[in-house]
Amino acid sequence: MTKRLGLLDPTVIRTETIRRSTPEIVRGYQALGAADVAGRVARSMDPLGINGTIPASRLQSLQPGKVLVGPAITVRNIPEREVSHRRWHDAAPTHLGEREAFFLLEEGDVVVIDGSAVYPASCLGSMAVAVAGRLGAAGVVVSGAVTGLAGIRAANIPVWARNGTTITGHHRAETIEINGPIGIEGVRVEPGDLIVADDSGVTVVPIDLAADVLERARASEHKGASVRALLEGNADSEALRSELATFMRDLTAKAKAAPDKAV
Repeated sequence: MTKRLGLLDPTVIRTETIRRSTPEIVRGYQALGAADVAGRVARSMDPLGINGTIPASRLQSLQPGKVLVGPAITVRNIPEREVSHRRWHDAAPTHLGEREAFFLLEEGDVVVIDGSAVYPASCLGSMAVAVAGRLGAAGVVVSGAVTGLAGIRAANIPVWARNGTTITGHHRAETIEINGPIGIEGVRVEPGDLIVADDSGVTVVPIDLAADVLERARASEHKGASVRALLEGNADSEALRSELATFMRDLTAKAKAAPDKAV
């Protein structure tokens, strides 16, 4: 039985079924905690040569303090060709289709919307966020603008976006593909890639590297513990200098020695 809502031409949906990381891997990322998890995961991909992270200066959390982990459902929007006045006059249906994607998701998925081409028109509003949460989305990431900030901030799922806007995307933006590859803020996102986001930004982990990157992130948990212990113990500057120098040398040496598993 189809899960489609019927808002868009069926050919817009590349596939209704995507690969996802196992629940164990997703729980593993969630267990990394809330302390700079997006940055920690991004640094774990650096030795693999993966460009996979977007700082909060580009995409910010609209609900500070939230952490998001889940497989990506992708949506790509492009500008409408006709001017919006005529379409409003003719009572034409909207071509925005993020709600179509909501009915394809599984519980815990993250809807990732490429709205860069239609910026600053909105790609998401507070009602859409409420629907996504009701259908099981863990959160939404928008490479573009959103509207209804008060409602979005009060929603039961977190949202990351460039900023807010008063410009509607209806009759300005068209959803051209769902569950195809997209690029957001210079980072490629494939359906099923793992999204890890917090106040520092959004990190995208390629699905085929999710297990390896998780192990690297876990291994980094104790890095710097000795330096933090000296700071907490009010150690003198010489002890701190010596330990910090050792930590920095070990950090780069371990990264250089890490096996190359990039795809």
